[in-house]
Amino acid sequence: MGKSELKKILEMKSLAKENLYRTCWPKDKTSKPLVILFEPEAGPEPLLHLLEGCLVLKANFIIVSKTEPADFIRHPAGKMTWVNTEDGRNKPKIDEYIEAADMAVVFEDHMKRIEEIMAKGTVIIGHEKSTFLQNYHPNDETGNAFTYATLNPWDIFTAMVRAMETFRFPYDWQNIIRGIVKTKF
Repeated sequence: MGKSELKKILEMKSLAKENLYRTCWPKDKTSKPLVILFEPEAGPEPLLHLLEGCLVLKANFIIVSKTEPADFIRHPAGKMTWVNTEDGRNKPKIDEYIEAADMAVVFEDHMKRIEEIMAKGTVIIGHEKSTFLQNYHPNDETGNAFTYATLNPWDIFTAMVRAMETFRFPYDWQNIIRGIVKTKF
C-alpha cells in the first residue's frame, strides 16, 4: 500500500472520529481511543461481563446490540453509547461508527463483517482462529489485529488492553493499519 492510500484512510478515519466525538463526547479529545463492540449472536452475556472491565479503560465505547442496555451500563461516566440493531434502521449509523472507531471487538459470528470493518482502517480484536487475523507482534512489527484464544472475558480484555497500549504509539498503530489494508480476503 502506498503512503497516499494510508494517508487517505487515516484522514477519513480522523474526520469521522472528530464528527462523532463532537456529537457523543464533546468534552473528550479525539486522541482517546474509540472502540466498537458487537454483541455475539448467542446473546449479551459475554459482552456484559466484558463491559464491566471496560469501565476502567481510558476509551469510549459504542456497543452494537440486539437488546437494550442494562441500566447499570447505560452511560457510565459518559463512556458508552448503545445502538440497537434489531430492526435495521441504525445500519447507516453503525457504518459511521465503524468508520470512526479505532478498534472493533468482534466475536466469531461477526467474521462475515470483518472485511467491511478492516476496509475502514479499524483494527480488529477477534478470535485467533480467523484466517484473516494475524496477532500483532510489536518486536517484528507484523500483524493486523489483536487476537484472543477463548471466548472468555479475561482473554478478550487482555487483547483489548494490548490494543489500547499499542494505540498510544502512532508509528506502530499505522503499521497495523498498513497490515489491515494488505490483508487478502
